[in-house]
Amino acid sequence: MSSHTGTVASGIFAISLAVCVVAPAAAQPTGPQGDSYASIVMLPDWSGTWVRPWADFEAENTSWRDPANPNAPKLTEAGIKAQEAAQRISRETLVKGATAPAPQAGTCGPGVRPSVPGVMKVPFGIEFLFTPGRVTMLLEVGSSIRRIHTDGRRHTTDADPTYLGESLGHWEGDTLVVDTTSIKEGVSLAPGIRSSGKMRLVERMRRIEPARLQIDTLIEDPVVLREPWRYSMTYQRSTVGWMEQECDSDRDGRDQEPDLTPPK
Repeated sequence: MSSHTGTVASGIFAISLAVCVVAPAAAQPTGPQGDSYASIVMLPDWSGTWVRPWADFEAENTSWRDPANPNAPKLTEAGIKAQEAAQRISRETLVKGATAPAPQAGTCGPGVRPSVPGVMKVPFGIEFLFTPGRVTMLLEVGSSIRRIHTDGRRHTTDADPTYLGESLGHWEGDTLVVDTTSIKEGVSLAPGIRSSGKMRLVERMRRIEPARLQIDTLIEDPVVLREPWRYSMTYQRSTVGWMEQECDSDRDGRDQEPDLTPPK
């Protein structure tokens, strides 16, 4: 081999080596995955009940309805039309006031039934149960259950859509990453916005302080959203206790719920 050929070959090898070094590696689970009770004790302590402060919930609902809010979801044309229709119905209901007919039993549909992502935004209790290969979320609202499989399985290719979807998770250090698909069409994505049935939800859950848990959320819905929607929410550890909730279509006419925000 000539010296020139050897130089070229060496250069190609160096470039190949450089590419191998700088190419980003795919994200991999790290740390204990909770595949046995022995590894579960090494996971972060999320015991107790976690709840969003009521003030945060009210402020968020107001701000997300403002299209000028930079953190509000960026809607497609179809999403804007659907939101305008929902707002029109809401205004008509307010104008009718007390003369509007009372909601009837059986009206607990996708817009009000506990579903993701909405079930994670309300100021009601959440408990986490760690068992081998799964993290189970016990949700106070609607007495719902989210099952997050951490056993390495893949999403079901033909899963039947449900209100809470199919959730798969893995641990990256002290963060639980949850990927949820197969969510029913029509569930509430944000106030006045319904999902298209093509929504995907990725949540990153971690405890940031002994009594504070943070969940960073990314929502994709190519029909309703022009771009992925990202937001963060924090929860406080509560000692108030657990209260059973259910959808009653506001038949008592009050629609009053207890404030479970932990005391200062």
